[in-house]
Amino acid sequence: MTLITGANGELGSQTIDFLLEKNPDADIAGLVRSEEKGAELKEKGVEIQIGDYTDYPSIEKAVQGIDTVLLISSSTLEGRTRQHKNVIDAAKEAGVEQIFYTSIVEADKELSPLSTDHAATEKLIKDSGIPYTIYRHTFYMEFLPLFLGNALDTGQWAFPSDGKAINLALRSEMAEALANGLAAPQKHKNNSYEITSGQAYTLNEIAEMLSEASGKEITYTDVSISDFEQTLEEIGLPEEQIAMSVMTATTFVNGALDFTYDDMEQLLGRKPTGLDTYIEKFVA
Repeated sequence: MTLITGANGELGSQTIDFLLEKNPDADIAGLVRSEEKGAELKEKGVEIQIGDYTDYPSIEKAVQGIDTVLLISSSTLEGRTRQHKNVIDAAKEAGVEQIFYTSIVEADKELSPLSTDHAATEKLIKDSGIPYTIYRHTFYMEFLPLFLGNALDTGQWAFPSDGKAINLALRSEMAEALANGLAAPQKHKNNSYEITSGQAYTLNEIAEMLSEASGKEITYTDVSISDFEQTLEEIGLPEEQIAMSVMTATTFVNGALDFTYDDMEQLLGRKPTGLDTYIEKFVA
């Protein structure tokens, strides 16, 4: 049986859908925080396990009788490595045969403020001795509208990047790639994959694609992180949102997403959707 953690989140639920599409009789359990959050999954025939990364006994119970665990990284940044360690420790104790983990692209280079927890988790997994498969994800293409703010309305897009390119990939295709791996875990034992789309683009190039797709001139301005943060403060955004936006900006400026690999193409068996295609649909 395969346990998918974060099973009611977008990535988890989409991965489950792809697994069931491949094999409607697949033995899948989903870790969720409450019966209510697992209702839709239960209707699909998924076994529900109630648990929380911070609650070790609940994780211990959830991994009983599990062969493969997909550990989807926690969305709660505080104490994230400790949360992941709870799952890894429980999995080892229960004799789980393989653990899949969703990390960040080139995690060991620690170019992004978000990389540190991922690099630490990867080390914990490898040190545990459990056979592993690590999917190092770039940022979701579906997040582009958040990065843009109101640029499509105003025609002005100010965001830090220091001229670095970013690679974005569709979350739905990341889920499909995960499902393909989970469907034949032995083939992917002790492998790490860099999950990116086929091309990285500078924010200036993205602005040009947006202009072409929308028929409206979108002008990109590269600003410093400090000026960007000050602008967000002046707008009155919540502290948590500012912190996440600054981490994203730092990730861009450090070139932490300026990587392109063909691992995703190999896992999907086709070329991933390009950013230009996504922009055309998004703008339309």
